[in-house]
Amino acid sequence: MASICLAPLAAAEGTKKFADIEVSLDDAALLKKNTGIRTLYVTIYDAASSMPMPYGAVKVNLEKDAKGTFYKAELNSENVTVMSGGDVPKSLRIKARLDKDGSAGRDEAGDLVGIADQVAAGSKVKIVINKAI
Repeated sequence: MASICLAPLAAAEGTKKFADIEVSLDDAALLKKNTGIRTLYVTIYDAASSMPMPYGAVKVNLEKDAKGTFYKAELNSENVTVMSGGDVPKSLRIKARLDKDGSAGRDEAGDLVGIADQVAAGSKVKIVINKAI
């Protein structure tokens, strides 16, 4: 039985860029609710899909409370865990969630979120945390 090594093929494809993001939190009321939250999830969805399943996500451990612009990064295939294969969606919905209990899953009470919708793949986007769950 022949075996196929996929690593060289993956390397040949190169890094897939999803977006350059900045995440900020400036709302005074939300800043008070943010105390002690040390986990940020950035989740990527296909904006054209009617299914709410994530395309990919990244978990970020924060050293201090989020305030102002607290996270900047290039989201790409090297730092995002891709959950559904296939090509990068052309239009993305990107959600940033300050997660109170630090575990992946649905939004829960105490989490703070912000969403950028209809983001063209590869573009720059600013996400403002503007809602408490």
